[in-house]
Amino acid sequence: MKILFLSYHYWPPHFGGELLISIDRFKSLVKRGHQVIVLTSGNPGMPEHEIVDGIEILRSPLVGKSRFARGLRRLVYSIWVRKQMRKLDYDVLHFANLGQVGWMDGLISGKLTLGLNQKLGHKAVWVHSLSDIETEDFSNRGLKLKVRNQILKKVALVVSVSPRLNEAVQKVFPDKAQELVCGVHDDLFTPMGVEEKTNFRQQSGVSEDDLVFSFLGSIGTRKGFDLVYKAFTEIEKERPAVKLWIIGPKSKQENQNLNDFEINQMIDEAEGSESIRFWGRIDDRQQLAKILGSSDVFVFPSRKEGFGIAPLEAMATGIPVIVAKIPGVTDLANVEGETGYYIDVNDAQALKAAMVNMTLLAENRSQMGEKARKRIVDNFGWQAHIDRWEATYRALVDEEKR
Repeated sequence: MKILFLSYHYWPPHFGGELLISIDRFKSLVKRGHQVIVLTSGNPGMPEHEIVDGIEILRSPLVGKSRFARGLRRLVYSIWVRKQMRKLDYDVLHFANLGQVGWMDGLISGKLTLGLNQKLGHKAVWVHSLSDIETEDFSNRGLKLKVRNQILKKVALVVSVSPRLNEAVQKVFPDKAQELVCGVHDDLFTPMGVEEKTNFRQQSGVSEDDLVFSFLGSIGTRKGFDLVYKAFTEIEKERPAVKLWIIGPKSKQENQNLNDFEINQMIDEAEGSESIRFWGRIDDRQQLAKILGSSDVFVFPSRKEGFGIAPLEAMATGIPVIVAKIPGVTDLANVEGETGYYIDVNDAQALKAAMVNMTLLAENRSQMGEKARKRIVDNFGWQAHIDRWEATYRALVDEEKR
Protein backbone atom coordinates (compact mmCIF):
# COMPACT_ATOMS: atom_id res chain seq x y z
CA MET A 1 0.00 0.00 0.00
CA LYS A 2 1.31 3.45 -0.96
CA ILE A 3 0.32 6.37 1.28
CA LEU A 4 0.79 9.99 0.20
CA PHE A 5 1.09 12.42 3.13
CA LEU A 6 0.38 16.00 2.14
CA SER A 7 1.45 18.53 4.79
CA TYR A 8 2.97 21.97 4.42
CA HIS A 9 4.51 21.44 7.86
CA TYR A 10 6.91 18.61 8.62
CA TRP A 11 9.42 17.80 11.32
CA PRO A 12 12.05 19.17 11.26
CA PRO A 13 11.75 22.14 11.55
CA HIS A 14 8.06 22.26 12.44
CA PHE A 15 6.67 20.93 15.72
CA GLY A 16 3.26 19.67 16.78
CA GLY A 17 1.73 16.73 18.59
CA GLU A 18 -0.41 15.36 15.76
CA LEU A 19 2.41 15.86 13.26
CA LEU A 20 4.91 13.89 15.37
CA ILE A 21 2.42 11.10 16.05
CA SER A 22 1.66 10.86 12.32
CA ILE A 23 5.35 10.57 11.48
CA ASP A 24 5.83 7.89 14.14
CA ARG A 25 2.86 6.01 12.72
CA PHE A 26 4.28 6.22 9.18
CA LYS A 27 7.61 4.83 10.40
CA SER A 28 5.80 1.81 11.81
CA LEU A 29 3.79 1.32 8.61
CA VAL A 30 7.00 1.42 6.57
CA LYS A 31 8.40 -1.36 8.77
CA ARG A 32 5.31 -3.39 7.87
CA GLY A 33 6.17 -3.10 4.19
CA HIS A 34 4.06 -0.10 3.16
CA GLN A 35 5.39 2.91 1.25
CA VAL A 36 4.98 6.48 2.53
CA ILE A 37 5.71 9.56 0.42
CA VAL A 38 5.60 13.06 1.94
CA LEU A 39 4.98 16.27 0.01
CA THR A 40 6.02 19.17 2.25
CA SER A 41 7.35 22.71 2.04
CA GLY A 42 10.89 23.63 1.20
CA ASN A 43 12.94 25.01 4.09
CA PRO A 44 16.41 26.56 4.17
CA GLY A 45 19.07 23.93 4.75
CA MET A 46 16.74 21.01 3.97
CA PRO A 47 17.24 18.88 0.83
CA GLU A 48 14.60 18.76 -1.89
CA HIS A 49 14.55 14.97 -1.71
CA GLU A 50 15.60 12.53 0.99
CA ILE A 51 14.61 9.27 2.65
CA VAL A 52 14.41 9.30 6.45
CA ASP A 53 13.44 6.18 8.42
CA GLY A 54 12.16 4.66 5.19
CA ILE A 55 9.86 7.64 4.48
CA GLU A 56 10.44 9.40 1.14
CA ILE A 57 10.30 13.18 1.60
CA LEU A 58 9.88 15.64 -1.29
CA ARG A 59 10.09 19.38 -0.59
CA SER A 60 8.76 22.21 -2.73
CA PRO A 61 11.07 24.85 -4.24
CA LEU A 62 12.32 27.63 -1.95
CA VAL A 63 11.20 31.17 -2.78
CA GLY A 64 13.37 33.62 -0.83
CA LYS A 65 13.42 34.28 2.92
CA SER A 66 11.48 37.53 3.33
CA ARG A 67 7.99 37.71 4.84
CA PHE A 68 6.51 38.28 1.38
CA ALA A 69 8.53 35.37 0.01
CA ARG A 70 7.20 33.06 2.74
CA GLY A 71 3.66 33.89 1.64
CA LEU A 72 4.57 33.30 -2.00
CA ARG A 73 6.18 30.00 -0.99
CA ARG A 74 2.82 28.74 0.26
CA LEU A 75 1.18 29.50 -3.08
CA VAL A 76 4.03 27.83 -4.95
CA TYR A 77 3.68 24.82 -2.67
CA SER A 78 -0.01 24.26 -3.47
CA ILE A 79 0.69 24.41 -7.22
CA TRP A 80 3.74 22.16 -6.89
CA VAL A 81 1.73 19.61 -4.88
CA ARG A 82 -0.79 19.10 -7.66
CA LYS A 83 2.00 18.71 -10.19
CA GLN A 84 3.60 16.01 -8.03
CA MET A 85 0.30 14.22 -7.45
CA ARG A 86 -0.11 13.73 -11.21
CA LYS A 87 3.34 12.13 -11.38
CA LEU A 88 3.25 9.92 -8.29
CA ASP A 89 1.90 6.43 -7.93
CA TYR A 90 -0.06 6.20 -4.68
CA ASP A 91 -3.12 4.44 -3.26
CA VAL A 92 -4.54 6.77 -0.61
CA LEU A 93 -4.03 10.41 0.40
CA HIS A 94 -3.52 11.50 4.02
CA PHE A 95 -4.32 15.20 3.82
CA ALA A 96 -3.00 17.45 6.59
CA ASN A 97 -2.76 21.05 5.32
CA LEU A 98 -1.63 23.28 2.47
CA GLY A 99 -0.33 26.12 4.62
CA GLN A 100 -2.63 28.63 2.94
CA VAL A 101 -2.10 32.39 3.22
CA GLY A 102 -5.77 33.43 3.44
CA TRP A 103 -9.25 31.99 3.25
CA MET A 104 -9.67 32.53 -0.48
CA ASP A 105 -6.47 30.81 -1.60
CA GLY A 106 -7.09 28.15 1.07
CA LEU A 107 -10.52 27.37 -0.34
CA ILE A 108 -9.32 27.33 -3.94
CA SER A 109 -6.14 25.33 -3.24
CA GLY A 110 -7.92 22.86 -0.98
CA LYS A 111 -10.74 22.14 -3.41
CA LEU A 112 -8.40 21.93 -6.41
CA THR A 113 -6.02 19.57 -4.61
CA LEU A 114 -8.65 17.24 -3.17
CA GLY A 115 -10.66 17.47 -6.37
CA LEU A 116 -7.60 16.31 -8.30
CA ASN A 117 -7.18 13.46 -5.85
CA GLN A 118 -10.75 12.35 -6.61
CA LYS A 119 -10.16 12.59 -10.38
CA LEU A 120 -7.10 10.38 -9.95
CA GLY A 121 -9.40 7.83 -8.35
CA HIS A 122 -8.14 8.04 -4.75
CA LYS A 123 -9.73 8.46 -1.33
CA ALA A 124 -8.47 11.00 1.22
CA VAL A 125 -8.38 11.02 5.03
CA TRP A 126 -8.02 14.02 7.36
CA VAL A 127 -7.40 13.98 11.14
CA HIS A 128 -9.27 16.13 13.65
CA SER A 129 -6.95 16.35 16.66
CA LEU A 130 -7.90 19.51 18.57
CA SER A 131 -11.12 21.30 19.53
CA ASP A 132 -11.79 24.22 17.19
CA ILE A 133 -12.77 26.76 19.85
CA GLU A 134 -13.30 26.81 23.61
CA THR A 135 -17.01 26.03 23.35
CA GLU A 136 -17.14 23.77 20.29
CA ASP A 137 -15.10 20.70 19.36
CA PHE A 138 -15.95 20.90 15.66
CA SER A 139 -17.36 24.20 14.54
CA ASN A 140 -18.74 25.94 11.48
CA ARG A 141 -18.32 29.41 12.95
CA GLY A 142 -16.15 32.03 11.34
CA LEU A 143 -14.80 32.19 7.82
CA LYS A 144 -11.69 30.11 8.51
CA LEU A 145 -13.64 27.11 9.84
CA LYS A 146 -16.34 27.38 7.20
CA VAL A 147 -13.66 27.25 4.52
CA ARG A 148 -12.08 24.22 6.17
CA ASN A 149 -15.40 22.40 6.28
CA GLN A 150 -16.04 23.20 2.62
CA ILE A 151 -12.67 21.62 1.79
CA LEU A 152 -13.41 18.57 3.95
CA LYS A 153 -16.46 17.77 1.84
CA LYS A 154 -13.96 16.31 -0.61
CA VAL A 155 -12.31 13.88 1.83
CA ALA A 156 -13.68 10.38 2.35
CA LEU A 157 -12.93 10.14 6.07
CA VAL A 158 -12.54 12.54 8.99
CA VAL A 159 -10.70 10.68 11.74
CA SER A 160 -11.01 12.02 15.29
CA VAL A 161 -8.53 11.11 18.02
CA SER A 162 -11.10 10.99 20.84
CA PRO A 163 -14.79 10.10 21.32
CA ARG A 164 -15.69 13.69 22.16
CA LEU A 165 -14.17 15.07 18.97
CA ASN A 166 -15.76 12.29 16.95
CA GLU A 167 -19.23 13.05 18.33
CA ALA A 168 -18.82 16.67 17.22
CA VAL A 169 -17.69 15.68 13.72
CA GLN A 170 -20.64 13.28 13.37
CA LYS A 171 -23.04 16.21 13.68
CA VAL A 172 -21.51 17.84 10.60
CA PHE A 173 -20.22 14.85 8.59
CA PRO A 174 -22.15 11.80 9.81
CA ASP A 175 -21.02 9.65 6.88
CA LYS A 176 -17.35 10.59 7.15
CA ALA A 177 -16.69 10.44 10.91
CA GLN A 178 -14.48 7.75 12.42
CA GLU A 179 -12.87 7.51 15.85
CA LEU A 180 -9.27 6.30 16.16
CA VAL A 181 -7.77 7.11 19.56
CA CYS A 182 -4.03 7.63 19.79
CA GLY A 183 -1.67 4.88 20.79
CA VAL A 184 1.48 5.02 22.91
CA HIS A 185 4.92 3.63 22.12
CA ASP A 186 4.77 1.25 25.08
CA ASP A 187 7.95 -0.38 23.78
CA LEU A 188 9.83 2.92 24.06
CA PHE A 189 8.11 4.56 27.03
CA THR A 190 8.86 1.93 29.66
CA PRO A 191 9.63 1.95 33.41
CA MET A 192 13.30 2.53 34.21
CA GLY A 193 15.40 0.20 36.31
CA VAL A 194 16.23 1.40 39.84
CA GLU A 195 19.94 1.88 39.17
CA GLU A 196 19.41 3.64 35.83
CA LYS A 197 16.80 5.94 37.34
CA THR A 198 19.03 6.79 40.32
CA ASN A 199 22.00 7.58 38.08
CA PHE A 200 19.91 9.75 35.75
CA ARG A 201 18.49 11.74 38.66
CA GLN A 202 21.93 12.25 40.19
CA GLN A 203 23.29 13.47 36.87
CA SER A 204 20.32 15.84 36.70
CA GLY A 205 21.01 17.33 40.13
CA VAL A 206 18.20 15.56 41.97
CA SER A 207 18.76 13.85 45.30
CA GLU A 208 17.20 10.56 46.39
CA ASP A 209 14.83 12.38 48.77
CA ASP A 210 13.56 14.88 46.21
CA LEU A 211 10.13 14.46 44.64
CA VAL A 212 10.15 15.46 40.99
CA PHE A 213 7.04 16.72 39.21
CA SER A 214 7.29 16.74 35.42
CA PHE A 215 5.34 18.71 32.82
CA LEU A 216 5.43 18.14 29.06
CA GLY A 217 4.00 20.45 26.42
CA SER A 218 4.43 23.78 24.70
CA ILE A 219 4.95 26.22 27.54
CA GLY A 220 1.90 28.42 27.35
CA THR A 221 -1.52 28.91 28.87
CA ARG A 222 -3.30 26.31 26.70
CA LYS A 223 -1.29 23.49 28.29
CA GLY A 224 -1.74 25.07 31.73
CA PHE A 225 1.88 25.94 32.46
CA ASP A 226 0.76 28.98 34.43
CA LEU A 227 -1.27 26.71 36.73
CA VAL A 228 1.65 24.33 37.24
CA TYR A 229 4.05 27.14 38.01
CA LYS A 230 1.70 28.79 40.51
CA ALA A 231 0.92 25.53 42.32
CA PHE A 232 4.55 24.43 42.45
CA THR A 233 5.90 27.70 43.82
CA GLU A 234 3.34 27.56 46.63
CA ILE A 235 4.13 23.92 47.44
CA GLU A 236 7.86 24.59 47.40
CA LYS A 237 7.47 27.09 50.25
CA GLU A 238 5.84 24.40 52.38
CA ARG A 239 7.82 21.37 51.19
CA PRO A 240 11.33 22.33 50.02
CA ALA A 241 12.29 18.81 48.81
CA VAL A 242 10.37 19.14 45.53
CA LYS A 243 11.57 19.78 42.00
CA LEU A 244 9.83 20.67 38.75
CA TRP A 245 11.05 19.47 35.36
CA ILE A 246 9.55 21.39 32.44
CA ILE A 247 9.83 19.69 29.06
CA GLY A 248 8.80 21.44 25.88
CA PRO A 249 9.32 24.48 23.68
CA LYS A 250 9.11 27.90 25.28
CA SER A 251 9.91 30.16 22.32
CA LYS A 252 8.97 30.60 18.68
CA GLN A 253 12.38 29.23 17.74
CA GLU A 254 11.34 25.89 19.23
CA ASN A 255 7.65 25.98 18.24
CA GLN A 256 6.31 28.32 15.57
CA ASN A 257 2.85 28.36 17.19
CA LEU A 258 3.84 29.87 20.54
CA ASN A 259 2.84 33.35 21.62
CA ASP A 260 5.86 34.42 23.66
CA PHE A 261 4.17 37.29 25.50
CA GLU A 262 1.75 34.97 27.36
CA ILE A 263 4.18 33.64 29.92
CA ASN A 264 7.51 35.43 29.52
CA GLN A 265 7.42 36.80 33.05
CA MET A 266 6.75 33.37 34.58
CA ILE A 267 9.53 31.82 32.51
CA ASP A 268 11.98 34.50 33.64
CA GLU A 269 11.08 33.86 37.29
CA ALA A 270 11.22 30.07 36.88
CA GLU A 271 14.63 30.18 35.22
CA GLY A 272 15.96 31.87 38.35
CA SER A 273 14.80 29.03 40.61
CA GLU A 274 17.15 26.23 41.69
CA SER A 275 14.15 23.90 42.03
CA ILE A 276 12.93 24.27 38.44
CA ARG A 277 14.68 22.93 35.37
CA PHE A 278 13.79 23.69 31.77
CA TRP A 279 14.74 20.78 29.51
CA GLY A 280 13.57 22.57 26.38
CA ARG A 281 12.14 20.83 23.36
CA ILE A 282 13.26 17.20 23.39
CA ASP A 283 13.21 15.66 19.92
CA ASP A 284 15.01 12.46 20.96
CA ARG A 285 12.17 10.16 22.02
CA GLN A 286 14.44 7.86 24.01
CA GLN A 287 15.76 10.83 25.98
CA LEU A 288 12.18 12.02 26.57
CA ALA A 289 11.23 8.59 27.92
CA LYS A 290 14.17 8.71 30.35
CA ILE A 291 13.24 12.17 31.62
CA LEU A 292 9.62 11.22 32.20
CA GLY A 293 10.52 7.86 33.75
CA SER A 294 13.01 9.49 36.11
CA SER A 295 10.40 11.87 37.53
CA ASP A 296 7.87 10.88 40.19
CA VAL A 297 4.58 12.50 39.14
CA PHE A 298 3.39 13.94 35.83
CA VAL A 299 1.18 17.04 35.83
CA PHE A 300 -0.98 18.06 32.88
CA PRO A 301 -3.61 20.74 33.65
CA SER A 302 -4.31 21.45 29.97
CA ARG A 303 -7.23 23.73 29.14
CA LYS A 304 -7.79 22.41 25.60
CA GLU A 305 -6.85 19.10 23.97
CA GLY A 306 -7.70 16.81 21.13
CA PHE A 307 -6.55 13.70 22.94
CA GLY A 308 -3.62 14.47 25.25
CA ILE A 309 -0.87 11.95 24.44
CA ALA A 310 1.67 13.27 26.98
CA PRO A 311 -0.04 11.84 30.10
CA LEU A 312 -0.26 8.43 28.44
CA GLU A 313 3.44 8.46 27.63
CA ALA A 314 4.17 9.32 31.25
CA MET A 315 1.86 6.54 32.46
CA ALA A 316 3.67 4.09 30.18
CA THR A 317 6.92 4.85 32.03
CA GLY A 318 5.24 3.81 35.28
CA ILE A 319 4.50 7.09 37.02
CA PRO A 320 1.12 8.46 38.24
CA VAL A 321 -0.45 11.52 36.66
CA ILE A 322 -2.51 14.58 37.58
CA VAL A 323 -4.69 15.52 34.60
CA ALA A 324 -7.28 18.19 33.89
CA LYS A 325 -10.48 16.34 33.09
CA ILE A 326 -11.79 17.17 29.66
CA PRO A 327 -14.62 14.63 29.25
CA GLY A 328 -14.14 12.33 26.29
CA VAL A 329 -10.58 13.54 25.80
CA THR A 330 -8.13 13.40 28.70
CA ASP A 331 -10.29 11.04 30.76
CA LEU A 332 -9.72 8.06 28.49
CA ALA A 333 -6.70 6.49 30.21
CA ASN A 334 -6.29 7.73 33.77
CA VAL A 335 -8.40 6.01 36.46
CA GLU A 336 -9.20 8.34 39.38
CA GLY A 337 -7.44 7.25 42.55
CA GLU A 338 -5.81 4.24 40.87
CA THR A 339 -3.42 5.60 38.25
CA GLY A 340 -3.55 9.24 39.31
CA TYR A 341 -5.91 12.14 39.97
CA TYR A 342 -8.22 14.34 37.94
CA ILE A 343 -8.82 18.04 38.48
CA ASP A 344 -11.34 20.39 36.91
CA VAL A 345 -10.09 22.51 34.04
CA ASN A 346 -8.55 25.81 35.20
CA ASP A 347 -8.69 24.82 38.90
CA ALA A 348 -5.36 25.94 40.39
CA GLN A 349 -6.29 25.02 43.97
CA ALA A 350 -7.35 21.51 42.99
CA LEU A 351 -4.06 21.09 41.16
CA LYS A 352 -2.12 22.17 44.23
CA ALA A 353 -4.12 19.81 46.47
CA ALA A 354 -3.49 16.87 44.15
CA MET A 355 0.23 17.65 43.97
CA VAL A 356 0.41 17.86 47.77
CA ASN A 357 -1.33 14.48 48.04
CA MET A 358 1.28 12.99 45.77
CA THR A 359 4.07 14.18 48.07
CA LEU A 360 2.74 12.24 51.06
CA LEU A 361 3.19 8.51 50.48
CA ALA A 362 5.84 7.07 48.16
CA GLU A 363 4.23 3.62 48.36
CA ASN A 364 0.95 4.96 46.96
CA ARG A 365 2.80 6.63 44.09
CA SER A 366 4.60 3.40 43.29
CA GLN A 367 1.37 1.39 43.21
CA MET A 368 -0.33 4.02 41.06
CA GLY A 369 2.61 3.97 38.67
CA GLU A 370 2.45 0.20 38.24
CA LYS A 371 -1.29 0.36 37.52
CA ALA A 372 -0.71 3.24 35.10
CA ARG A 373 1.77 1.19 33.08
CA LYS A 374 -0.60 -1.78 32.93
CA ARG A 375 -3.48 0.45 31.88
CA ILE A 376 -1.51 1.75 28.88
CA VAL A 377 -0.21 -1.65 27.78
CA ASP A 378 -3.68 -3.21 27.99
CA ASN A 379 -5.62 -0.43 26.27
CA PHE A 380 -3.35 1.93 24.32
CA GLY A 381 -0.53 -0.23 22.95
CA TRP A 382 1.30 1.03 19.87
CA GLN A 383 0.98 -2.06 17.68
CA ALA A 384 -2.79 -2.20 18.18
CA HIS A 385 -2.91 1.48 17.20
CA ILE A 386 -0.99 0.75 13.99
CA ASP A 387 -3.30 -2.20 13.28
CA ARG A 388 -6.31 0.12 13.38
CA TRP A 389 -4.73 2.71 11.09
CA GLU A 390 -3.51 0.06 8.66
CA ALA A 391 -7.04 -1.33 8.45
CA THR A 392 -8.45 2.18 7.92
CA TYR A 393 -6.15 2.92 5.00
CA ARG A 394 -6.78 -0.53 3.54
CA ALA A 395 -10.55 -0.07 3.68
CA LEU A 396 -10.27 3.20 1.73
CA VAL A 397 -8.06 1.56 -0.90
CA ASP A 398 -10.42 -1.39 -1.23
CA GLU A 399 -13.33 1.04 -1.60
CA GLU A 400 -11.49 2.76 -4.46
CA LYS A 401 -11.19 -0.56 -6.29
CA ARG A 402 -14.90 -1.39 -6.06
